[in-house]
Amino acid sequence: MVRYMRWFYTGWFGLISAAILLQLYLAGYGVFGFNGLNSFGAHLILGALIGIAVLVGIGLAFAARVPWRITGINGVLSALMIIQAVLAHTRVQGISALHVVNGVLIFALTLYLTREAWRVANLEAAPVPGLEAVQAAGALKA
Repeated sequence: MVRYMRWFYTGWFGLISAAILLQLYLAGYGVFGFNGLNSFGAHLILGALIGIAVLVGIGLAFAARVPWRITGINGVLSALMIIQAVLAHTRVQGISALHVVNGVLIFALTLYLTREAWRVANLEAAPVPGLEAVQAAGALKA
């Protein structure tokens, strides 16, 4: 069961990575849409959904029994998502500009987390070289 949860966890963060790419597109559309309206609504909604998905990811990390380092990175990612929401709504333009920088950091950390989750899921599924010989030697001694 843990093996399947690890694969689900990996897929979950792969989906979050794809959603962040869409989020970047929606930010660009909001800036360069040229339709005279504030077109950041979809960006705002998707950002909230990504934040919820990252929080769900913490629960999935415990269910998948990933190493504590990965769970900790997931916690850092959650903190960055909270900072992202705060940066989007400050009244100081210079501070709000960090919203973009933090978004890139979130994207990079999500890709890293996805890669590490992939490695953990693959390590469990990969055969250990020489294991059959060790098991056979143990069987001969018994």
